Amino acid sequence: MRIEGSTPKYNYAYETQGRTFEIRVNYYEYYKYYHSEILKDVSYEPVFLFGTTDNGQDLFTCLAAGARFSFIFAIAVSVVNMVVGAIYGAIEGYYGGKADIIMERIVEILSAVPTMIVITLMRYHWGKNLSNILILFICFFATGWIGMSGTVRMQFYRFKNQEYVLASRTLGARDPRIMFKHIFPNSLGTIVTSSVLVIPGMIFSETSLSYLGIINFRSSGLITVGALLDEGHLAGIQDFPHLTLFPALIVAALMISFNLFGNGLRDAFNTTLRGSED
Repeated sequence: MRIEGSTPKYNYAYETQGRTFEIRVNYYEYYKYYHSEILKDVSYEPVFLFGTTDNGQDLFTCLAAGARFSFIFAIAVSVVNMVVGAIYGAIEGYYGGKADIIMERIVEILSAVPTMIVITLMRYHWGKNLSNILILFICFFATGWIGMSGTVRMQFYRFKNQEYVLASRTLGARDPRIMFKHIFPNSLGTIVTSSVLVIPGMIFSETSLSYLGIINFRSSGLITVGALLDEGHLAGIQDFPHLTLFPALIVAALMISFNLFGNGLRDAFNTTLRGSED
C-alpha cells in the first residue's frame, strides 16, 4: 500500500499484526477529493487567507477562536472585578474613618504581591488539580479589583456630602439606599469606562503569559493568540514570519479597538464635556 512517485514517497497504510492495516489519511488530499465530488468534476483546493500553522491548521480560524476566547475571558474577569471592586470601594468611600483605614491597608498588602509570582506558585502547586483557565481567573481576580475599588472610593468621597445625599439622609433613608440609589448612579460613567479600559490589559496579560509558556492552554485543548505567538516563535520567524506577524497584528487590533471604545465611552459619560459642546 505504498504510493511511489518520483519523490517523496508516502505510506498511507501500514500492515499490522493480525493481517490488518493502519490507515494514515492525508486530510489535504481528502479535502480536495471531497469538495471536488460535491462540485462535480470541478477542481477544488482549499485557500488559507493567513496561511497554516505547523500542524496544518488554518491560521485565520485559529486566530478567530483565540481572539474569541481572549475576548470572553477578559470581559468575564472585568465584570467580576467591577462588581467586587465597586462594593468594596463603596464601603470604603461612604463610611470612611477607621473602616477606610483598615480596608486600605488590606488593599496595600494585596497590591504589593506581584501577579507573576502568584500565577507561578498556583501553577506549580495546583496545576494538576485546577484547570489553567481557573488558575488564570483566580490570579487576575486576586488583585484585579483593587484599581476599581480605588476609583469607586474616590467617587463616593466626591458625592457623599452633596446636598441631595444630605437631604436623603435627613428624610431617613438607610445607608444601602443612599449608597446604591443616589451616589452609585452618579459614579456609573467612571466605573463603566474604567472597566472597559481594563479589558485590553487583561487580553495583553493573558497573551503574554501564554507566549511565555507560564500558562499552557494547548494542554487543555484551547487555542489562544498567545499560544499561536509562542508556536510561531518556536517555528522560526525567518522561515515562517506569518505565524508571528498575524497573531501580533490581532493583539494590536484588539488593544487599539478597546482603547478607542473606552475613550468613546469616557467622552459619552462626561457630562461637563457634553455641556461645553452644547
